[in-house]
Amino acid sequence: MKATTKVYTFHSPFSRRIPDPLFKNVHGTERHLFVVPVKAMPIDIPDDPNARRPNTNRRVYQLVERSLLNQEGEPGTFHLKNKGITIVASRVESKAGDRFAVHLAPGEGIVDGGHTYKIICDNLSNPELPQEQYVNVEVRVGIPEAWIPDLAQGLNTSVQVQEMSLDRLRGLFDWMMEDLRGEPYYDQIAWSENDDGEYDARDIISLLYAFNVMLFSNDSGSGHPVAAYEKKFLALKAFEEHDSFSGMRPILKDILKLYDLISKEGPEIWNHLTGGRAGRLSWVEYRENSRRPFHFHFSQQKSDKRLFDGALYPILAAYRWYVEVDPKTKKFRWRVPFNEIVKAFRERDAKELLTATKQKSDELGRNPNAIGKSRPHWAGLHTIVVKNDLMAQQRSE
Repeated sequence: MKATTKVYTFHSPFSRRIPDPLFKNVHGTERHLFVVPVKAMPIDIPDDPNARRPNTNRRVYQLVERSLLNQEGEPGTFHLKNKGITIVASRVESKAGDRFAVHLAPGEGIVDGGHTYKIICDNLSNPELPQEQYVNVEVRVGIPEAWIPDLAQGLNTSVQVQEMSLDRLRGLFDWMMEDLRGEPYYDQIAWSENDDGEYDARDIISLLYAFNVMLFSNDSGSGHPVAAYEKKFLALKAFEEHDSFSGMRPILKDILKLYDLISKEGPEIWNHLTGGRAGRLSWVEYRENSRRPFHFHFSQQKSDKRLFDGALYPILAAYRWYVEVDPKTKKFRWRVPFNEIVKAFRERDAKELLTATKQKSDELGRNPNAIGKSRPHWAGLHTIVVKNDLMAQQRSE
C-alpha cells in the first residue's frame, strides 16, 4: 500500500516565514519559524530523516527535561535555552487562529531535535508540565530529497562531534594521525570539533568501516557495511568498541586513494561509455564553474564532476572483496597488489558497477540518497566484483 502525505497542525501565536536567498526561486525553499506552546505540540511526528534515534537516558537530556518542567533555572525559559525542533516538510499552509498545517510526505519529518520532541511528548500528560512553556519549531520546505542526509548530518553534529573529540582525547585516533601526518592532505582532516578540514575523523573511520572484513566478511551471510554511508555514528561506535580497526593501518592510505579514484573516474568512465552525459546523472555532482572544481585531496587531483556519496560508497565497499586478514599478525592486507585492484576497477568492473548504479537510481526515483541506503544494491555490487575476479582467476589458470 502506497504511503500518503500526513498533515500536522501547529498552533503558533508568533511565526515568521523566511524565503531562502539562494534557492527560493529554484526549489521554493523557505523556513517557517514557529513558537509553539508545548502543550499544543502534535504527537506522532515521524523522525525518518533524523540520523540519531532519541536516547533520553543521557544526563544532558535529563537536564533538558528538568528545564521543561521548570525544575531548574528561570521558569518559562525553556524556549530560550533549547535550540528546538527542525522539520523537513513538503509544504506549510496558514490556517485560521494562528494555526498552520504542515504536510509531511514519506521520508520527511523531524531532522533535528528528536530528543527534545520525545521529552516533550513523554511529558504531555505530566501534571507538572507548565501551562506557559514554549518550544521553537522550524519547518523547512523546498528541500530536495537528495540534500536531506547532508542537512541531517549538519544539524545533528553536536553529540557526534563531542564523541569524536573525546575519542581524540582518549588517543583512539593516534595511529591514524601518525600514519597520515606526512601526507599533503593531513591538514584537511579535522580530528576534533575545533579543527578545520574538508573531512573529519568520522569520514575516515566510515571508509575503514566499509572495508573491515572482521565486521563484514566476504561471505554472503554477514551483511554489508551500509552504515558507512547511512549512519556514520554507528561506524564511530564500532571503531570505539572493536580493536580490529587498528589492524587496518597497512591499507588505510590505499582506501583513501581508492575513494578519490572511484569518485573522480566514475563519471569519466561513464562519459566514455555513453558519449559524455555523466553531468546529467542524478547521482553525479557537476560544477559548471571551472574556477570552483571539486578537490580530490587524497589523490591531489581536481575535476568538475564527482559521484554523490550515495552512489560512491556501495561501489567502494564492493572492493573489500580484495581484503584479507593475516592469521598470524591480525593485520589487514590486500590479496593482490593495490595497482591490480585499481586496474580491475578501470578495465573490468566499472562498466557493470556504474550501469547497475544507473539502473538502481532509475528504480528509486533518481535519488542518490536512496541508492546509498539500498541493501540489495550494496549486495549486488559486491557480487559483481566477486564474479569478475573469480572469472579472471579462472581465465589465468
